[in-house]
Amino acid sequence: MIRLLLFLMLASPALHFDIVDARGKKPSGVSVEADAPDADGWCPLKVVNKNKASAGKPQPVYVFAWPYDARAKVADGPGDIPVLLFEAGDPKVLANPKLVAALGAAKLLGQPVESGFDAAALEKALAALTTSEDPFAKGVALLAANKPSDAVEPLSRVLRERERQLTRVPSELYPAAILAGRALLGAGKYDLAAVAFLKALHQRPSSEDAKRFRAEALEKAGKADAK
Repeated sequence: MIRLLLFLMLASPALHFDIVDARGKKPSGVSVEADAPDADGWCPLKVVNKNKASAGKPQPVYVFAWPYDARAKVADGPGDIPVLLFEAGDPKVLANPKLVAALGAAKLLGQPVESGFDAAALEKALAALTTSEDPFAKGVALLAANKPSDAVEPLSRVLRERERQLTRVPSELYPAAILAGRALLGAGKYDLAAVAFLKALHQRPSSEDAKRFRAEALEKAGKADAK
């Protein structure tokens, strides 16, 4: 029994989360748990909701907006892993720039979230962020609008800032590197794009997306034989 407990403890590393919903607050009675990690150390996440249906209202169902693929990895220092949750169809979501940017990023990263909103409404909310003061929101909106050259500066800044944090969080770094690389690739800055995708691979070595994008960047840079 002791060996089994030790195995389970090692198989599911302790991850701590800072959970926020569409109101910008921690939802009551809601927590996030991590399952056993994959070969790269990334753990699938699941929402645990202790709220019960009441007064004819069904139990609220929370959806991950961030991490965009509901996966996380142990950070390299103290601190909580940011998590954004929302209730599908909650009108507060479209008024929350962080959530809109997270949903836009998820789509760009090939993991669109079932938000419960009409696609046109979400696109409109995302388009409004192209002038945002927040570099992540602005960069995601510009990249979604097919303006990679304009997205390079804000998304590259996001990646630099996340790299410089005292505690570097893989679920923040990996998507930032992919998005910055996508912007650089679209802007014709192939060498810099290859570097960004390499940073993504450092966080998730098995990522087929990072491998494919890096190979494309190196080929376009005339360095197809580089690793």
